[in-house]
Amino acid sequence: MVRHAIDLSNKANADPSFADEACKLWTSILSKEKLPLPPGAMSAAHGLHASTLVRLGRDKDAIIEYSKSLAYLKESGALSIPLTKEESHVHVGMGQSLQRMLRYDEAAEVFLGVATRCAETIRSEVVGEREGKMSWVHFACTNAIESAALCYMRSGNLDLAMSVLEKYDWKDAQVNGMYGAIVLIKMYSTVSVLQDADENETFHSAMKLLSGVNDHSASPLYKWIHLTSQINKPVSLPLGQFLCESADAYLILAKANNSPFDDPDLINLDDKVRLHSVLNGSGCDGKVFWPQGYILPDEYDLFLAESTGNNWNEKKWMLKERSGYGSNGNSIVSADELVSMYDSGGLVDAILCQRIVESPMLMKGHKITLRIYVIYFPGDRNGEELKDSEVYISTEGLVKYASAPFVGVSANPNAADLNDQYMTNSGRGDGRSAPQHSLHQLRQAFQKNGMDYQMMWEGIEESVQVVMEKYAQFQRDVSLDHSCGRSFIRNAYSPIRSIPKIMGFDYILDSSAKPFLLEINRFPGLEPRSSMDLDVKHAIIYDAWIAASDRMAIPRMFVENLRPASYKGYSLKRLALHDIL
Repeated sequence: MVRHAIDLSNKANADPSFADEACKLWTSILSKEKLPLPPGAMSAAHGLHASTLVRLGRDKDAIIEYSKSLAYLKESGALSIPLTKEESHVHVGMGQSLQRMLRYDEAAEVFLGVATRCAETIRSEVVGEREGKMSWVHFACTNAIESAALCYMRSGNLDLAMSVLEKYDWKDAQVNGMYGAIVLIKMYSTVSVLQDADENETFHSAMKLLSGVNDHSASPLYKWIHLTSQINKPVSLPLGQFLCESADAYLILAKANNSPFDDPDLINLDDKVRLHSVLNGSGCDGKVFWPQGYILPDEYDLFLAESTGNNWNEKKWMLKERSGYGSNGNSIVSADELVSMYDSGGLVDAILCQRIVESPMLMKGHKITLRIYVIYFPGDRNGEELKDSEVYISTEGLVKYASAPFVGVSANPNAADLNDQYMTNSGRGDGRSAPQHSLHQLRQAFQKNGMDYQMMWEGIEESVQVVMEKYAQFQRDVSLDHSCGRSFIRNAYSPIRSIPKIMGFDYILDSSAKPFLLEINRFPGLEPRSSMDLDVKHAIIYDAWIAASDRMAIPRMFVENLRPASYKGYSLKRLALHDIL
């Protein structure tokens, strides 16, 4: 059983559809009353279980398993000796889970702990004697430093990010590039007027760090920042620096979409609870396309008052954890079940309770959702003004299917596959048979059935426009709670303004093809699962960087080598954001 669980866990690293079976097997193994393995192996078993839970989006459960793994390591005395790979992997895994749960400060502390342990190990005599064999410690140290700084930037705290990068001596090209970029951002974000001499000294210090990022292991993002930072300077543009010769160049830029160089305030769209607050603020535009919902437990009394009726016991509500992804963290419940959860103290942390969109549109008997890609460039922010933001919507996108045919709750409310008929994600079910289609194929299906695709699409465009206008309004609100993230984009220029942010807006269509927004993904998966979604995602990334080139007045030839072989043409349409202008 253990060997099979290990095999499944390894397969799940490449294909998350194996993770569910692996988790069930690990749960069976580790729930036995007597230790199923020698104490020395229990840490590895819990660590592997945690890694498979992560692949299912169950980070909260994964943290529990990581904690058990560390407890066994401590019991064996492993935590008192120089850092081991096993301890490093467990801590890093825990930090990444906290990061995905938007608990950035806690995650940063975990990563800093790894960096400190690495530094101690590097300085120790043991490592001195085996320097050539301990290169992984140096790698783990720089990776932990970068991860901690990233978490602080996601919280909008440039000062803490800089202090982390300055604290440790072991830095690689990636860390140096990150530090140089942060120096530039801080220079343009926190000082309204700079003396020429001071500005030149700071600017040249940052550029020196960025100019040294020629290591192939470093993200080309730092070369882009180095380039765009010179546009208004009396130097020639080094057009050859950003070109990626690797066949996987677009995957490198896909990874760059998860970098710390985006607007920290975007947490208010990524967090489902905060998104609900944004769309239910002043005015009611958001309520047209955002399903009725309540933040529990705070709005529990309001939920009771407005949800009474004859269908009380029907499963008509979706509970959404604020940071769940891949349809995980969601559960289908009835009002009666919610009352039981509240009475038993099960509703503690803020969670979004949202009414399920009834009579969903079906394709081949399955419920579908649409992944719509939106590209966002932050603008200048000075006081309450926000201008020069740009938002684009792409006509390229994906249609995702639920893994089980849709029969509805009323037809079989206790079915074991209830989630599989409601949740759409290519990693659910067995994953290997869950289809995805492009929006071009959806348009053809609409035409075949005499439906108005353009009307549906206009509804999606209008909703994206409303979301981004309300987001801008939310940013300008002087009463913004400090815990909601604080943008460090302030003055006339910031490197962040030149970097495209690709977001995924997920929609469901009802039987009349009216779109309803389900969630927004700040970090949508851009790695391909099939040849079809490879074409779509490759085109999205290429178009996003073409838009970035146009925004910065850089020739498109600069990113031309990223052009997909199956490219159908530019897919982006700029949306007018009236409240921002």
